[in-house]
Amino acid sequence: MENTKKAVLFDLDGTLLLSDEKEFYTAYFGALGNFCKELMNPYKLVEKIQKIMKEIIMEDGKLTNYERFLNHLTLEVGSDMAKKLEDRFNAFYLTDFNKLKSLTLPNEPLINWMKGLKTKKALATNPIFPKIAIVKRMNWVGLKENEFDLITVMEDFHYLKPRGEYYLEISQKLGVDPHECLMIGNDDMLDGSCTKVGMEFKHVDEMKEELEGISNGKDNDA
Repeated sequence: MENTKKAVLFDLDGTLLLSDEKEFYTAYFGALGNFCKELMNPYKLVEKIQKIMKEIIMEDGKLTNYERFLNHLTLEVGSDMAKKLEDRFNAFYLTDFNKLKSLTLPNEPLINWMKGLKTKKALATNPIFPKIAIVKRMNWVGLKENEFDLITVMEDFHYLKPRGEYYLEISQKLGVDPHECLMIGNDDMLDGSCTKVGMEFKHVDEMKEELEGISNGKDNDA
């Protein structure tokens, strides 16, 4: 399957990963809440995190997503508790987060195609997670950091999907014009919003037959 773009962007959940997103996020928030229960009621914590994520979507890009998250968390629970929770979150990603590995399944045909590309590649997952979480999920399905020219994580990015600025930040970091980028994803709103800045969007379902062909060894051209 030929690619004519200078850069190809890949979403993670539902694209490079075939995991059930609802099942994963339900398990994720359940595990995180339980891990932090000595500091805060699990349901209240999850509620606050989800509230914060909704609030920061439309904010300006002066701060990274991580910085904005911590600022909002501090407003919600106070500086002392915010620091304790931050430390607890970091510990979670080193320990109990690993229990979610069984819920992470690879989209092998797409991954194989991605590995064969000679163009620039970006893992364009919504940067609501810290780098450690994204890299671990990549590793669980055999993906390595050095296989991508860019990975969008909350410590480095200033916008979230579906903001057009998120995609502009990717193109700027890659050094590629937005019109020379192809975004592959499974969400017409979050991933398809790349078209606002001139990128091409392709739903992962549109590639199904070609990807199946690659998986069966019928087409090995990238």
